[in-house]
Amino acid sequence: MRRARRAYAKDYKNAGHLKAVEKPASTLAEVVKAAAGEEALKLASVIAKGRDVSEFRIAKTTKLDIQKARNLLYKLHSSNLADYRRVKDARKGVYISYWTLNNAAVKERYYKLQKERLQRFKERLEVETSNANCFFICPAACTRSDFARAEQQKFRCEECGQLLEQENNARTIDVLREKIREMEAAA
Repeated sequence: MRRARRAYAKDYKNAGHLKAVEKPASTLAEVVKAAAGEEALKLASVIAKGRDVSEFRIAKTTKLDIQKARNLLYKLHSSNLADYRRVKDARKGVYISYWTLNNAAVKERYYKLQKERLQRFKERLEVETSNANCFFICPAACTRSDFARAEQQKFRCEECGQLLEQENNARTIDVLREKIREMEAAA
């Protein structure tokens, strides 16, 4: 919790009070990271290149252990981002799964993520505007607090003990409004 607050305050101080929302390298990357994590991104990029890709080929291409690759593939499947079919190998007698990316689900999930992100920005804008100039930040960027919390802490940083300074959040409000406009225009 403390690390999160510290990172949050540091982003505020270093990035002009609002961390910039970067556009994803691709829709697939953003959706897969949200659903199954960073490691699954390699697998998804291999699956995206073709249809019915063997799990062994996926594991070999990504240089992952077959069990780890299967685990990540099943995460993608449970999120409905990938489909598979199992075929019994006549020579070896084992089942091999062939994976295909579910492009329709990827698009749907992407739009859902964008909608959720827009909603979070709107909620944050509401908090920032309703508490204009009522935020306090540590000079060392340890924490950022609203008036009620700062008062409970006696206007001292709970991390380093320095006196909290009042923050002008007008720039944060402007940046949030701009981001909301950009996202609504893109939708």
